[in-house]
Amino acid sequence: MYAIAIALLLLLSACSSAQPTGPDAARALIEESAVSMGGWAAMDAVKVQQIITAGGDLEPMQAVKPGGDPRVINRFSQGIIYDFENKRMRLTFDAIREYPSTQPVKFNEVIDGDAGMLETPDAKENIQREPLHPSRLATRLRDMRRTPIRLLYTAKTAPELTRVEDRKDGNTTIHIIRYKDGNLPVEVHFDSFNKLPMRVIYTEDDPIWGDTLNELAFFEWRDYNGVRLPQVFAVFLNGNKIREERARNIINNPRYDAAGLVVPDEIKAKPADGERIVSQWPLRRVVMGVGYQDFGREQKVDVVEVAKGVYHIKGSSHHSLAVEMKDYIVVVEAPLFEERSLAVMKAIEAKVPGKPIKYLVMTHFHIDHSGGIRAYAAKGATIVAADEAVPFVKTVTSRPKTIRPDTLAKAGNTSPQVQSAKDVRSLTDGERTLELREIPNPHAVGMLAAYLPQEKILFVSDLFTPGTAVDPSNTGGIENAAALYKAVVDQNLQVEKIVGGHGETAPLRDLVKVASMKKGS
Repeated sequence: MYAIAIALLLLLSACSSAQPTGPDAARALIEESAVSMGGWAAMDAVKVQQIITAGGDLEPMQAVKPGGDPRVINRFSQGIIYDFENKRMRLTFDAIREYPSTQPVKFNEVIDGDAGMLETPDAKENIQREPLHPSRLATRLRDMRRTPIRLLYTAKTAPELTRVEDRKDGNTTIHIIRYKDGNLPVEVHFDSFNKLPMRVIYTEDDPIWGDTLNELAFFEWRDYNGVRLPQVFAVFLNGNKIREERARNIINNPRYDAAGLVVPDEIKAKPADGERIVSQWPLRRVVMGVGYQDFGREQKVDVVEVAKGVYHIKGSSHHSLAVEMKDYIVVVEAPLFEERSLAVMKAIEAKVPGKPIKYLVMTHFHIDHSGGIRAYAAKGATIVAADEAVPFVKTVTSRPKTIRPDTLAKAGNTSPQVQSAKDVRSLTDGERTLELREIPNPHAVGMLAAYLPQEKILFVSDLFTPGTAVDPSNTGGIENAAALYKAVVDQNLQVEKIVGGHGETAPLRDLVKVASMKKGS
């Protein structure tokens, strides 16, 4: 009898301490967190907020090898003024780059309701204004909704709000709520001890990785005139850090120039060009100072025949090469994102009808050179990559893509064919031969260049940009060109013409000129 009584007491105790879940439990946790941050009244009183930070950006998808240490992109200072009542914002960004060059990156972004404007200085420091890219605008608006002081407001009015089971992280218990922001699933983690938000995680789309966890983490909270706010912010994609910044100053309700948060009518009147895709991808390109503008937009494709049956596929910042064989096509490079690949394939099919694309060659795995490989896999093409990049390709082609389903996701149970090109791989129809040459270089391990010995053409990405002048201060670009030229000489390649994954087409002597700029050469 005693044993039964003890068992009943333990059962009752377990039931009484059972963790609450569901919508009401989520709302209760949000209320607890609001109290911990200073209370709704204190947060309601913050109509405008200025956040000045300093930090750095990293890019795992620009590492020397897949899974390697991320490249340091810059050191930056950033100032943001949020006018929450009028849904306005002004962001000022000033960075010294470490990669891909040492040139500064400076811009201002202004958001006024649902309109956005980009301000950039030209070569004479005159400010040029244009509408903010729709994806860049949508992503910044998302970031405004997940700022620490607005996060709880976003969560408490969101659809599908619920609390789920707690999670243990070492000795820390984490409370978790979930909700939807538009079509994006969101998860917020709270410290069980102080009820402060630890991180907010959006599931968004990435051109390469598909469904991607975009985590904004908060650290080192302190009091600002009755409101507790974090001092350190970090952004992670699928667990990989891409940014960390520390607050130099946070001012609630500062004096500010309201006119600086207004988008002029002539900018608002311009029609939107592109989709409002919430994705960190364009922002990662922005801080590198490199191209992103075609994302979510109609693709322009130009087909230039550089030799009989050999086509330079241009029209964007990133190019491909199409090589016509007797019964099929080989495409080298699937850059940027699926939309680019679909447009390129359509142009190739129009130019060379009746021949399937049998092979897609990926020159290297970097963020801007691998985003289109899934589209070719969906068409049944075999993807050829350097040995070091084969696991990367297999992972990318097997990732879920439910936020923005692509052609591979829609194809269902498709098993993409992936082959390794180790050192030299020849693709031939008995008449024409295309050699895939691995080029040792400091930019990326397993870099492939496509060599047509009969036509004496070499297609290469990143190591050399034909038709573009190289500044003597661009030591990275010079070293890449020198590595390419060394490989041409060492491998006894008879090259007359270089076709660029960026840029134009140029004679070998242009490469020699850049390579000779390397110190000690």
